Amino acid sequence: MLTTSTIGTVLPEFINEYGENKKVDLVLTPSHALFQEGIPGSRMMGVYMDKNGNWKFIVNINAQVNVETLPDMWDPIRNIYMTMVAKFKISTDASNPFNKVFKFLPKTVEMS
Repeated sequence: MLTTSTIGTVLPEFINEYGENKKVDLVLTPSHALFQEGIPGSRMMGVYMDKNGNWKFIVNINAQVNVETLPDMWDPIRNIYMTMVAKFKISTDASNPFNKVFKFLPKTVEMS
């Protein structure tokens, strides 16, 4: 179970701020509207491809950390915004018309 005490072993200010053994909940959502509230002007998640065979996957994730301050009363304490981008190129080797081969060339993987 995720509690302020377990998080407090790494971040002691959690225990000072919210008390010991309070329940902690993590909510993840891919909602672009919620993501734009924290990061205005962000690019929408999706798959993009150009004419040269370069592909780009963008995934935006909004995470909200909640603490149960009273029984069945949850307070949002942190918002976390993550963007993951993967870029790669797909091409075909058609030198042998009877044995076409797809080539997958990874370029970058980023997380911000």
